[in-house]
Amino acid sequence: MSGNRADSSKREIKRSLNGKILKNTILNILVLVIVCCVIMAAAMQSLANNILLDSMQPMARQSAKTVEANIHMLADRMMSIAADSRMGESAAADPETGAVNAGLLRTNRNLVLTEAAEVYEFHTIALYDLNGRLIQGISGAPESLNSSFFALLQETDNLTTDASTRFQDQLGITMGMPVKIDGETALYVVGVYKYDTLNDVISSINLGRHGMAYMVSHTGAVTGHPDQSLILSGSAADQLIGGNQTVVNRVTSDETGAAEFSVGGETMLAAFAPIRGTQWSLVIQVPKADYASYINGAMLVAVLSTLLVLALSILVVLRLARSISRPVKSVTERMVALSNGDLHTEVVQVRSGDELEVLTCTLSATVESINRYISDIQQVLTQVARGNLTAEPQVSYQGDFALIQASLGTILQSMNATITGFRDAASRLAEMSEELNGQSGQLQQASVEQTQSTEELVSEVAHVKERLTSVTESSGQTRTKTEEIAQCIQEANTRMDALSAAMGDISANAQKITQIAKDIEDIAFQTGILAINASVEAARAGAAGKGFAVVAGEVRQLASRSSEAAQSAADMVRSTHSIIQTGVELTADAASSLQDISAVSGQISNITDHLVAAVQSQESALSIMEERIETIAAIAERNLENATGTEQSSGLLAKEAESLRFQVKKFVVKEESGR
Repeated sequence: MSGNRADSSKREIKRSLNGKILKNTILNILVLVIVCCVIMAAAMQSLANNILLDSMQPMARQSAKTVEANIHMLADRMMSIAADSRMGESAAADPETGAVNAGLLRTNRNLVLTEAAEVYEFHTIALYDLNGRLIQGISGAPESLNSSFFALLQETDNLTTDASTRFQDQLGITMGMPVKIDGETALYVVGVYKYDTLNDVISSINLGRHGMAYMVSHTGAVTGHPDQSLILSGSAADQLIGGNQTVVNRVTSDETGAAEFSVGGETMLAAFAPIRGTQWSLVIQVPKADYASYINGAMLVAVLSTLLVLALSILVVLRLARSISRPVKSVTERMVALSNGDLHTEVVQVRSGDELEVLTCTLSATVESINRYISDIQQVLTQVARGNLTAEPQVSYQGDFALIQASLGTILQSMNATITGFRDAASRLAEMSEELNGQSGQLQQASVEQTQSTEELVSEVAHVKERLTSVTESSGQTRTKTEEIAQCIQEANTRMDALSAAMGDISANAQKITQIAKDIEDIAFQTGILAINASVEAARAGAAGKGFAVVAGEVRQLASRSSEAAQSAADMVRSTHSIIQTGVELTADAASSLQDISAVSGQISNITDHLVAAVQSQESALSIMEERIETIAAIAERNLENATGTEQSSGLLAKEAESLRFQVKKFVVKEESGR
C-alpha cells in the first residue's frame, strides 16, 4: 500500500516539475508579451496622435494663409475699385466751369460697378453714403448696410470683411472699402463676392478618408464648410466640435493649436489657425478612425511576431525541461523513498558531469551516514531503556551530525544528574515531610491562639469606638456653646461701636460749646470796651451824660459777669471733654478686649472643629481597622483549616517520598558503575 502511494507521489512530482517549468515559463513569457503589447499599443496610439496633431498644425496654418491670400486678392480688387478715378467728382466736372455733372458722375460710377461685377464675380456691388444708405448699385444690392458691419467699417475706415458669409439665402463674402475724395471719406463701396473663392480652398483640403476643413467666426458661427447647407442653416461651431466649449473658445480666440475631442462617441483630431485680416479661424478636423486601420495593422503584425517568438521559446523551454526533469526524476524517487523510511535501497548514480551528478553522489553518502548514525542511536537508546545510563555512542559523527552525538552525551549526562538529584531529593523530601508534620501541629496551635487574640482585639476596638462617639458628642456641644459666646461678643462689639460713636458726638458738641463760650467772652470784652467808651463820652457830656454814664456802668458790669460766666462755662466744658475723652479711651479698650475675646472664641471654635474632624477621622480609621481585623480573623480561620489539611497532607507526602526513593534505586548511574 505504501509502495503504491510512493509511486503515485513520484508521478505527481514528475508531472509537477515539468508542469511548473512549462507553466511558469509560459506564464512569464505571456505576461511579458501582454505587457509589451499594451505598452507598444499605448505608445503607438500616443505617437500616432502626436504625429497627426503635429502635422496638422502646419497644414492648418498653411491653409489659413491660402485663404488669407485669396482674401487679400479680393481686398486688392476692392481697393482698385475704390481708387478708380471715375468714382471721384473730378471726372464729371466741367473743365471750364468746374461744376460737377451729377448725371455723368452717376454714369461713371455705375460703369465702374458694372465692370467690376462682370470681371470679379460679385453677387452684387453698390455705393453707400456715410449713413449706410444705398446710393447706387447693381441689382440685388440691399437698401442699407448691416449695422454691425457698417459700424466696423466706420471704425476701421479701411477695408473691412463681414464676419458672416450669408447673403440673401446664398453664400458670399461681403467686403467694404471707403472711397476717399481729397483725403476724406465720401462714400463706401461694398461688394459681395461669390462663395466659390473660399469653397475651392476649403474643398481642396483633404486629410484622411473623412477629413474636412471649415471656417468659424469669432462668434462661434460656421462661416465656411464643404456642406454649404450647414452655413445657410446657421450652424454653430460647438455642433461640429461635439460641444467641447474649451476647444470652441480656443478656436474663436484666434489661437493656433491642435486638440483631441469626441463627437458622437467618435474621437476627432483637429488643428486650427486664425485667418489674418478677417474675423475667421480655419479648422481642419479628421476622425481618428481614419488612421486606426494603419495602427491596428502594425499592432497585428507585432502581436503575430511576438506569438511566433513565444512558440519557439516554449519549444526551447520544453527541451530544457526534459533534460533537467529526467535526471531529477531518479533523485526525486530516491528522496521520496527516503522520506518514507527506506534507508537500504541504493541511489542510482547519474553521470551528467554537472550538479545533478554531485547531487546523486551526495544523496548516496547521506543515506549511508544516516544508516550508521541511526544504528548507533538505536544501540544507545536500547541501553537507556534497560536502565543503564552509562551507555555511550560508538560511531564518530561528522559535520553537523556531531550535534546529535553531543546531544546524546548531554541527554545521558542530564539523565544521570537528574536521577541522582531525584535520589537526593527523595531523601530530603522524606526528612522534610517529617519536619512538616511536626510544624503543622505547631501551626494549628498558633492559628487557634491567633483567632482568640483577634476576637479580643475586635472587642477592644468596639469599646474605643464607643468612647470616641462620646467625645464627638461633647465636642459638638462645646462648639455650640462657643458659637453662642461668639454671637454675644459680636452683639457687645456692636453696642460698643454705637457707644463709641455717641461719645464722639458728645466730644464734638463740647468743642462747639467751648467755641460758643469763647465767642461770648469776646462779645463781653467788646461790650466792656464799648461801656468804657460810653463812660468817657458821658463824662465829656457833663450833666447831660450822667444817665448815660449809669447805663454804661451797668453795661460794663454785665459784660464783666458775661465774661466770667463764659469763662466758667468753658472750664466746665473742658472738664467735661476730659471726662468724655477718658470714657472714649475706656470704651475703645473695652471694644479691643471684646475683639480679643471674639478672636479667642473663634480659635476655640476652630480647635473644636479640628477636634471633631480628628475624632471623626479616628472613627473612620477604627471602622476600617475593624473591617481589616475581621478580614484577619477570617484569614486566621482559613489558616487553621489549612494547618489541619497540611498536617494530613504531610503524612501522605512521607509515603510518596518513600515510593519515589524505591523507584529511583532501579537506575544505574555512572557513579555507581565506577564504585
